Amino acid sequence: MDDRIEAFLKDVLALEGENLNTIREGVRVRLAFYERQFRNSETDKRMKDKATHAGHMLCRMRVVEEIWRRKGTSTAEHLKMAVGVIDEGSTRH
Repeated sequence: MDDRIEAFLKDVLALEGENLNTIREGVRVRLAFYERQFRNSETDKRMKDKATHAGHMLCRMRVVEEIWRRKGTSTAEHLKMAVGVIDEGSTRH
């Protein structure tokens, strides 16, 4: 797995227990950060938007995978909230 994706998951998990606004803002900020990393790592200028979108989707998929691993826990509920925030951001792509 890509280290950026694992770092994103770790950042999202670190927000557990925070208030809703802090979680929402934290997920948005971290997602934008990792999307930029994917964009900046793409050398073909025509593919930069696709790289950004791919990074977005990979982050989302990793969080969903972790929800399944932690099914029935408060952490799974936290991650579901994070996916909702990620999905709100996908309207930009």
